Amino acid sequence: MNHAEDRLHKSIWQQLQHLLPDDAVPQSFENRQNGPIEGRRRKERGCLPGWPDMGIVWNSRTYYIELKTATGRLNPAQKACHARLRAAGAPVAVCRSLEDVLYFLETHDVPLKGAVMA
Repeated sequence: MNHAEDRLHKSIWQQLQHLLPDDAVPQSFENRQNGPIEGRRRKERGCLPGWPDMGIVWNSRTYYIELKTATGRLNPAQKACHARLRAAGAPVAVCRSLEDVLYFLETHDVPLKGAVMA
């Protein structure tokens, strides 16, 4: 378990609750490794390895966000999954801060209800 990444995830999630438009639907996905039995159960249910950490549905489109710490790196499953999502036309970003997330959303014209003050 990467506690620094968990703290980043929680912090960004909390801020997005205040910043996203009211008609946006954010979702956080739990992809943690929990052993072979849970891994098999998830695979049988269609869970894909490497799925991004968050998705935000707004205006009939889903925006995917992979959260990483400053030193975190994508694993091969994440690289492959993100490539498939992009090939299907879905925007995907690797973000290392709230500012990265907000920039990604702003560049895709997702309106925000406020700004973050430094």
